[in-house]
Formats: sequence, C-alpha cells, structure tokens
Amino acid sequence: MTPPAQAPEPSRSRQRRERERAETRTEILQAARELARAEGWDAVSMRRLADRIGYSANYAYRYFKGRDDILLAFVKDGFTRLAALMRAAGTTVQEAAAAYLDFALDEPDLYQVMYGLGGVHVPAADTVTEGDAVGAVIADALGITDPYDDRIARIWATAHGLAALHAIRKLPVDRAHLHRLLEASVDDLLRTPPRPQPQPDPDGDIR
Repeated sequence: MTPPAQAPEPSRSRQRRERERAETRTEILQAARELARAEGWDAVSMRRLADRIGYSANYAYRYFKGRDDILLAFVKDGFTRLAALMRAAGTTVQEAAAAYLDFALDEPDLYQVMYGLGGVHVPAADTVTEGDAVGAVIADALGITDPYDDRIARIWATAHGLAALHAIRKLPVDRAHLHRLLEASVDDLLRTPPRPQPQPDPDGDIR
C-alpha cells in the first residue's frame, strides 16, 4: 500500500508572512483591550486602533473585517480560556464553578464582552461552539451526558449571576464572600433531585 503523500512544508517566506500576520493581529487585539480597559468597549473602533498602533485604518482592515470581528475574537478566546481553566481546576462541580467565578473576577473587561454586559453585543450564534465547551465541563463534572439537563444551566446561571451582580456593584462583597455564596448555592443545587429533562422534538425545538 502506497503511503499518503505528505503536504509540502510552507516556504520560509510564507512562514515569515504568517508569523508577521499573527503578530500584527496580536498587536491589534492588545491595543483593543488596552483601549477598552481605559475607556470601555464602546471606544474601540478601527480608526482608534489604527491611531493607537501607528497604522492606517485600511491597514487594520487587512487583519480584521471590522470592530465586530475584533470583539468576536475576544469572545471566542475568552470562552476557550474559561473552559480550559474550569477543566484544569479539578473534577468536581464546586471546583469548576469556583474557577468560573475566579475568571470573571480576574478578567472583568473580557468577561464583559463575552456576555454583552454594559451594552456590548456579539451575536451568540457566532460563539456557540466555544460557549458549549463551558457547559460540557459542567456536565462532565456532574457525570452526565444529557446537554439539556437543567442542572447545567442552573449552575452556570448561578456562577454568572454572582459575577454579573458583582460587576455592576449590586453585590459589593469581597472575593472570599462571593466564593462562599457560590459554594453554598452549588451545594443546594446538587442536593436537589434532578427533574425529568425536556427532549428536542423532530424539528429541534425543546419540549
């Protein structure tokens, strides 16, 4: 049997161009996050970013389609990192939930754009895969395979609710207090017997 032919390695010039492209994208994203931290996500625009990094706005469009494309990159990266941190935290639901809360507290500007807090909006349909990864970590910690199990949404909503209330200063307590609230809420949820789960009908809707 003839082994499959291997794809040729990219030329050095192509490797250099790809490396330079990746570095420029990173530079633009870094400038966007610095601007968002200083003035909020509404201040992020292609023109402002171009001025900040010393390029023309047209040059920036070579790397991103526009402002929404930049925000989408942050959202996808944020959910990917969040899921990885939750999975690395341990095997229990409490550990995954605690890692979720720590991420929200440690990366408040990123968490804001991930969830559209403060009026920032990225279409949810564009981040389904990355968002589902967070639910999958919770499901694995629960030892369940049904993605429609209510406990996944309830635990996720509890952690997010505490993080969001703290972010808008409706829950002005310290980190340790937030973790105690989360731990007690998750423990209560885990003691509640699971309810029969709705199943999708042939059209894909939940019944």
